Amino acid sequence: MRITFLVPGRGLVGGIKVMGEYAGRLRARRHDVAVLYRRSARNAKRWLQRWITRRTPDALDESGCVLAGVREFTPESVPDADVIVTTGLRAVRVASALPPEKGRVVEIVQGTIHMEQHRDDARKVMALPVDRVAVSDYVAAYLERQFGIEAAVVPNGVDHTRFYNNERQFRTPRTVGMIFVAGEMKGTAEAFEAMRRVRDQWPDVRLVLYGAKRPRNVPPRTEVFVRPKPSRLRAIYAGCEIWLAPSRNEGFGLPVLEAMACDAVPVASRAGGHECIIEDEVNGFLVPVGDDEAMAKRIALLLEDEAVLRTMSEAAHERSLAFDWEASTDALETLLKTRSGRDDTPAESLGA
Repeated sequence: MRITFLVPGRGLVGGIKVMGEYAGRLRARRHDVAVLYRRSARNAKRWLQRWITRRTPDALDESGCVLAGVREFTPESVPDADVIVTTGLRAVRVASALPPEKGRVVEIVQGTIHMEQHRDDARKVMALPVDRVAVSDYVAAYLERQFGIEAAVVPNGVDHTRFYNNERQFRTPRTVGMIFVAGEMKGTAEAFEAMRRVRDQWPDVRLVLYGAKRPRNVPPRTEVFVRPKPSRLRAIYAGCEIWLAPSRNEGFGLPVLEAMACDAVPVASRAGGHECIIEDEVNGFLVPVGDDEAMAKRIALLLEDEAVLRTMSEAAHERSLAFDWEASTDALETLLKTRSGRDDTPAESLGA
């Protein structure tokens, strides 16, 4: 197949990582893959921000695909193909307006937050004749409920050759990890308050963060990794006994899954996608959204009872094995062949 990926931008966010994983794996299967991404206008401030962000390789770099940065996705910049894979409201709207020879449009729907924040725009985009692939049952149920769309479900995966922990050590003091992303919806303030509560009883507990920039008001005794290289992420996850995921809205929760693959026990909000990964009190804990007291209590339970921590660590790793990028690529590849008319598999077996 000739497959074009239209990616909204660059960086270390999960949505771009998903696109890079699929582009690279489909290329490895000998498909003709082109990856185009939108680049920012080059005024001084944006150029500096782009340079800082691009200093660290992202998943598009790691895909091994030839990358092309364009200002806009136009008939002149987008090559002819069998299928276009894209994500995000704006990219879908632009892709759907391209000529038919550019390929049938398939959207990977990775979350609901932008659709909630831009409901009028979302209704217009979701009415377009585009095939949808949801990254979780939660996202698929949202599309059905809000727009009457039946989406195929292809969950994200984890690369178990990259994310693993062959020498699990339950160190003292314990370490809690989390990813930092700016904005209220990621629940950082609640997570910091939960750690303050925890440290009232266990003052030596360490906190490790990673993200695209250093957050403000970081609690004491916090180690911060800014734009860590992909090769560094495993060490970050493997160094944590507990992984805190406080998002108020999450389509999937890829960092949670990667942390579980490295044996960390998740304490996560009931924010949609988390519930598709974690079974409460079996391979992690789920707490009400925004409830820093509940977060603190669950972290405390893991700190005070090593037997519980060890049992749930094993269960978290076992759960992660149910997710694999190659299996996800199998499902997406079959769907793309069907949608592009390059396969005889009945469409009904893949979702509408």
